[in-house]
This record gives sequence, C-alpha cells and structure tokens, in this order.
Amino acid sequence: SLERMKQVIEVDPVTATMTVEAGVELQTIQEQADSLELLFPLDLGARGSCTIGGNLSTNAGGNRVIRYGMTRDLVVGLEAVLPDGT
Repeated sequence: SLERMKQVIEVDPVTATMTVEAGVELQTIQEQADSLELLFPLDLGARGSCTIGGNLSTNAGGNRVIRYGMTRDLVVGLEAVLPDGT
C-alpha cells in the first residue's frame, strides 16, 4: 500500500525537478509546480485521485501527451523499494 508514501520531498525551481513519493496525487504535484510558476504537464481527468506511482506504472499519457510525451518522458530517475524492504 502507498498509504504512507504521500510526501513531496523536494521541489527544486532551479532545475525544475521534484522528488516525490509514489502515493502523491497528481493534483498535489501540479499544485506544487504551479506555486513556483512551473508546469508538470501530465494532466488526467482523475488528477485528484490518481497517484504518480500509478501513472508511472501505466505510463499514462493524458491531455498534453502530444506536446510533452508520456509519463516516462517526464522522469529523470526513480528509486524502487522491493517487497523485502531493500
């Protein structure tokens, strides 16, 4: 469960990057970017309930896919946690 993985860890306006946990809702990410006059271009109708982890696992496209690409095109890197905690 992603119940406890809902933190926005860091937003860096200089590099226009964010570090977030998998359970953060897309709308929260968009609002964080917006507050710094940045754009997180992934936009889905379910933005208030879908998580970035889910978006990554399905490689979601959204309303701006032609201009900005799929979810994987927006990722600089990721850290995975295996079921055994490693």
